[in-house]
Amino acid sequence: MIRLIVPAGFALVFATGHTVSTDYSKERSLRIESVTTFNMEQTSFEMEIDGESRDRPGGGQSSEETRTTVQVDTVLEHEDGEPTRVRRVFEEMTSSSSRTFGDQSRDSDRDGALHEVTIEITVDEDGDVITEVAEGSEPDDDAALAGHVPTLALDALLPDGEVDVDDTWDIESDDVMRALGLDLSKALFPPAPREEGGGGGRGGGRGGFRGRGGASTADMFTQGEWEGEATLVSVSEEYEGESCVVIEVKFETSGDLPEQEFRGGRRGRAPGSLLEPVAPRESTFEIELEGRLFFSVENGRPVYFEIEGTMTTERNTERDIGGDRHMSMSSTSEGTFTHTVTVTEQKSE
Repeated sequence: MIRLIVPAGFALVFATGHTVSTDYSKERSLRIESVTTFNMEQTSFEMEIDGESRDRPGGGQSSEETRTTVQVDTVLEHEDGEPTRVRRVFEEMTSSSSRTFGDQSRDSDRDGALHEVTIEITVDEDGDVITEVAEGSEPDDDAALAGHVPTLALDALLPDGEVDVDDTWDIESDDVMRALGLDLSKALFPPAPREEGGGGGRGGGRGGFRGRGGASTADMFTQGEWEGEATLVSVSEEYEGESCVVIEVKFETSGDLPEQEFRGGRRGRAPGSLLEPVAPRESTFEIELEGRLFFSVENGRPVYFEIEGTMTTERNTERDIGGDRHMSMSSTSEGTFTHTVTVTEQKSE
């Protein structure tokens, strides 16, 4: 059974008697660069008002977001092979996104909550984890300092106990999110504020979408319970000159989407008033991902992780739009998700 916080001395034991573990006792720093990309495009849309088919106002929509995080982890103290104090430097934590709605578009570049911030993660005598800012600006929201652990996120993919080639094990939902780098997503990349108009510079954007903001495609990953399975496929495969253990993973989740907000316009309703749903139908999502983890046997650390897959949403809604008028809408959106993590070693300063 995979645990949310994997002990630093956690070992992968093979039937041959060989062991592979994340080594937190070495005097080194690990540089972890992760790049995550979400792409989503509406592929179908139907709307009826009082039983008559209507074209979508404004046309179709699509979105793309890329998040880049570069962190350097240095173990300052360890006990029995487990890290008890870690210095984590976030050299970069940025998001670049683009949205289109018909002939309108909006680009936005934002910094994450801990961009260019250094934190120290300490495990006290009671086993509680304390996270403090060591250098840089304090985040606007304390939630950005919650949930950090001293171990590597990719440790969440390792099995507990003895395994051999072709053995499989389950990965719990929380550990899937951690391995994908999305367990702290809402705190580190909070929703963009709604804006009254375009703006420039970092944190701003260009184009239309007056008053738009809020949720991103990444939020869909937190809506359902994940099912994960891992398989040991090789104990000796070379990657970038290093002998590696290779673990293949498959993740999937599905569930219901929250109701979207629909606001009235100038005709017959006060600006900002909500259109009440009469009989909301099922609105669902589905995500399927497959990936591979390369783990260096000699150096006792992850080397590279890659995972990709597809996302699908279906929305069906009926609403009263005033008087005896009735509107129904159905849409399908499809997209892709990619996530890569590269871990390199550098000498501790």
